[in-house]
Parts: sequence; structure tokens; C-alpha cells
Amino acid sequence: MRALFDNVPLCRHLSEYCCTINNLFTFAGIGVTEGFQHFSPASGPPAVTITGRTYHLIRNAEYVEHSIHWFLYDESMRNQKALQFGVHATIIQAVKDDLCDINPYVGHLDHFHTSPRQHRRILEIKDYGSAVADFAAVMHAANSTNINPQSILICHHGSHQPEFINILSHHYEPLHYVLFFPHTDIGWGSSQVPNVPQMSQMEWYRNRLLVNQDNRFSVLGRLCCEYLVDMYSRWEEQCLQYITRERAFWEREVHDDSDEEEEFNPDIKLPTSFIGSHAWTSEQAADAMALRHRYGKPTFFCTMSFNPDWPEAHTCLLPGQTVYDIPVVVSRVFKSHLEKVLHFIWTWFGDTKYLIRVIEFQKQGFPHAHIIVKVGDLFF
Repeated sequence: MRALFDNVPLCRHLSEYCCTINNLFTFAGIGVTEGFQHFSPASGPPAVTITGRTYHLIRNAEYVEHSIHWFLYDESMRNQKALQFGVHATIIQAVKDDLCDINPYVGHLDHFHTSPRQHRRILEIKDYGSAVADFAAVMHAANSTNINPQSILICHHGSHQPEFINILSHHYEPLHYVLFFPHTDIGWGSSQVPNVPQMSQMEWYRNRLLVNQDNRFSVLGRLCCEYLVDMYSRWEEQCLQYITRERAFWEREVHDDSDEEEEFNPDIKLPTSFIGSHAWTSEQAADAMALRHRYGKPTFFCTMSFNPDWPEAHTCLLPGQTVYDIPVVVSRVFKSHLEKVLHFIWTWFGDTKYLIRVIEFQKQGFPHAHIIVKVGDLFF
């Protein structure tokens, strides 16, 4: 895969169609509980809104509209799909050849070729917690074999129901983002892995994005955008699971210790520690109103937007790319400029009573800050 990244014409094609190419070779499908909404704003890149909670799943090998089936039986279907999206056949063949050589998932799929298609087979992927994401692929010919409930299954001529991937599994990332992790590099997981430092999810993703030694997250910019959104939703899912588990434990303790027969309430209100919840929003608004009540109405209202012509961002662009392809660089450059603006306000506006800022993303896809400042009378 490194040879692909070093080829400038291919990189230009990869940058434009990387999400489509990844979906043509992925082993997992991404879905949401309440659906996707696609729209193309008047300015900025096309966007997708997801509603509900995200999840990943593994399709049955007999499911004809998925990459696993194409690897096994019908490469022409993948080529037809690529042609529909304008992806050049050279790219498809190059990615396929590399994955067949280096990706363990592809190699273990060959087990299905050795058995008649009318026989039921299950490929079981067991995670043994290795630092290089090694796994055992075990073939089950019948239902008599006990299957680990924590493993991931690829079925052949069995149930057409998909196999859902545990969102906290180490295989969650390499199964879906095959262009980022063609060697099935280990992803973040809730279980402990030998010889790997213990990190939180956010620390893990920051490390991957900022190290970026082979520029994979820069070359595959649009896929990086999808990866960031997916991983952030994964982090939120972990937070929701923790809140649900702890609140349920607390409710059980209260219910067991109480003599009253009170009905258990399944509705769980998100605390102020969960960013974006009603409680968090109310607390932020209450703090701002308290500052206004104590020191008076703000003196200035300022806005600051990311400028796509800033040289710090343009120097990081590869041939054929736009600033939409480097979300990590955009965020870091914007943060650097915002800190300079805030430092100027604190330094030159004299006796600053309070400063409140809100950062959001505009329809163009760039970060944008709203700033209100209250300064003392000495400023005038």
C-alpha cells in the first residue's frame, strides 16, 4: 500500500474516491439506528447527517452486495460498482493485489473455496490480544462446535442475518477501514493488550492522527473525515455504555435498600459530564448568564472563521487536494489562530471581566468561533 501512496497520480485519484474505494473492499458495513440523510449544500462539500447510534456488522458470504462475496465469487461485481462511481480499474486492481498479499482477513477467506458452497461453514475470528492484531481463523462445519460469543463470525451458506461487531473490539477499525490498516493493525479496544500502552480512546486517536508517519490520513483525506466522525461516535457510545451501567447499578442499590416498592425507571438522563446533553447545555448557559448578571452585559461581540487561504493549511496540501481533505490540519491551524486572537484580547483590552466563546462548524465545513467579551471601564 505504501507504493500507492508514493504514486502522485494515484494519490490524486485516491484522495477523491477514497471513501468509495474503501467501501468496495471493506469487510464490515457501517449503519445507524435511525438512518442517513444525504444533502449537498450550496457551498462546501457534500455532507451526510446520521440519526441515532452507529454500529458495524459483518455480512454473510452469500450476500451478493458486499465485499466478502466479491472477494470469494464475483470480482466483476466490484468492478461494475467501481465503474458506476468513476473509479479507475487500475486503482481497483492495485488495491486488490496488495490486500491479497498482506491482509490476513483476505487470506483466511480462501478457506471457503476449499468446501462446496452448499455446505455450511463459519469463519471465526478470535482476538487473542496481540499487539499486532493476530487472530485465529477457525472453520466450523456444523453447529456442534461451541463458538466464542466475543468472536466475530463470517458465515458461508448459513443464516443471512448479519454478525454485529462489538463496538469496543480491537477489530472494529481494521475490519472497516482497510485502506488505513491493510495489515490489520490493532485498533483501540476495551481489553488489555500486552506491550501496548494503556490509553483512552481520545489519546489513541490523537496519537494515530498526529504521528501519521506514512501520510495515510493526509492522502486519504475524505476517508479521514469519515474515520473521525465514526471514531467520535464510538467514543460517545463508550460514554453512554458507562453512564447506563453505572446508573443502573446505582438504581439497583437504591431499590434494594429501600423498603418502598418503587417501580424502576428505565429512562436515564445524561449528566453534565456528557458533552451536548441537555444538562451540559443548561449548565453552560447558566454560567454565562451568571457572569452577565455579576459583571453586566458584554462590551464586544466578535466572530472568527477559518480562512481556507491561510498559508499554514495550503503548505500541507498534496497535489489535487483541497483543505476539505486535511481536517486535522484545519483544526490545528484554526486553534492556533484562535489562541492568538484570545491572547490579543486578554493583553490589549485592559481589565477583562469575562470572555465566553462558542466554537461550531459552518455549512462550508470550517470551524467558526463566536466570542463575547466584557471589559472594564479603564479600557475607555
